[in-house]
Amino acid sequence: MRLADEETVRVRVLVRDARRLPENIQQKVEIIEGDLFDKRDLVQATESMDLVYYPIRFLGMDKEFEELSMAFAESFRDACIYNGVKRIVYFGAHDSYDSSNPLVRSMAKTGDILSALPEHIQTVWLRAGIVLGSGSIMFDTLRSLVMKAPVIPVTTWMTTRTFPISIADAVESLARAGSYSVADNAVIELGSEEVSLEDILKVTAEVMGVKIRLFHVPANLDYLSSLSLIMFTPLSFRLASTIIQTFSPANSKSRATIGISRDVLFSQGSSRSLRQVIAEATRDVENDQVFNRWTDSLAELSYTFSEEEVASAVFRDVKVTDFGDLPPSRIFRAVKSVGGTRGWFTFDLLWQIRGLMDKLMGGFGTSVGRRTETDLRIGEMLDVWRVVDLVEDKRLLLEAQMTVFGKAWLEFRIDGRTLTQSAYHLPDGILGRLYWYSMLPFHSFIFKDMIQSIVKRARMLE
Repeated sequence: MRLADEETVRVRVLVRDARRLPENIQQKVEIIEGDLFDKRDLVQATESMDLVYYPIRFLGMDKEFEELSMAFAESFRDACIYNGVKRIVYFGAHDSYDSSNPLVRSMAKTGDILSALPEHIQTVWLRAGIVLGSGSIMFDTLRSLVMKAPVIPVTTWMTTRTFPISIADAVESLARAGSYSVADNAVIELGSEEVSLEDILKVTAEVMGVKIRLFHVPANLDYLSSLSLIMFTPLSFRLASTIIQTFSPANSKSRATIGISRDVLFSQGSSRSLRQVIAEATRDVENDQVFNRWTDSLAELSYTFSEEEVASAVFRDVKVTDFGDLPPSRIFRAVKSVGGTRGWFTFDLLWQIRGLMDKLMGGFGTSVGRRTETDLRIGEMLDVWRVVDLVEDKRLLLEAQMTVFGKAWLEFRIDGRTLTQSAYHLPDGILGRLYWYSMLPFHSFIFKDMIQSIVKRARMLE
């Protein structure tokens, strides 16, 4: 964490669940657990602060999300003013007020709200095109296309030009914006290399050493493009459509000229080139060095974990096995390795089919994968699951993020020399009950194979 490493800076973070923060971060910052939409929690979080960063970047895709974003921005600004905060730093997108896309439009409106009372609080508003790096949504999308799509149609939305910035440069810009000397509100434009998504796609393929086949289509073809994205990338149909709308020529504008140049934060030539950004992101993914991922910010995949809900599950499928003289730590390493590129053991194809069904129903499916192949954190995605509890060498609890007509969980628990694997389902009406019974024939062999395969994998670990 960039600011937490500075000895003269005191950092406070507001989070819903402190367990989602990595341990090395928890040791360096003051943590306040609270609800972002609770005004009292916002007042507590901003008390005695000189500088605050607007804290959330949810990927919401509907009108309700836009309205909530506006309400939160106003409450956040007012809490800062109440506590005498001197400056807000906000990271938004390039000027897109006329966009029909709620996500893009809400980012511009958020900046307006935060900047609306300059006589009470100063706002430094950073605006960029797309953020590229390991864990970013656009890098994941373009990398998946390069790796999986046999042929890539280049429609008009992929020729729209934008100003990308690396995650590292974005973080550094945010850090420097906190101390940037300016008397009034400021808008700082980020990104200096103007390229199209097609250009980024080509550079990604070159860096990865993969040959891609492109053909140009002189039309938008938004619906077909969205279908193509859900087949070859981790995106859901709604999110794919949102991204395409964002880059549609009708909704995209060249970078506004009223902002201050990024050179006020960086010396000329100090930022990374597009090729450097793609090479670094590719290396991070290959070396399992992805620290955060875009799925952490998905508003529609948020969870409200409750042990009481799990305990009240109507249906359960429990499998138990004794793993003998194997160390519990090795069993747990095998548990944490499920999913992602390693799949779900013998019947991984059935999981892939289930994921495809979820995608066709508007979900994300198993193509979301996982942040890294060896590590898990509370709150992150693992294929069609969200990690909701993790106690090292003892328990991993996953909550289903697919359509299950109710709520469902998958739990792995270690007690002594015993591994217990439990599937829970809390049905929502008759459809939920029918869903559970329709899945029972598959549970009988999928879950039995899973617990046995975990122990086998643990025996092969060093």
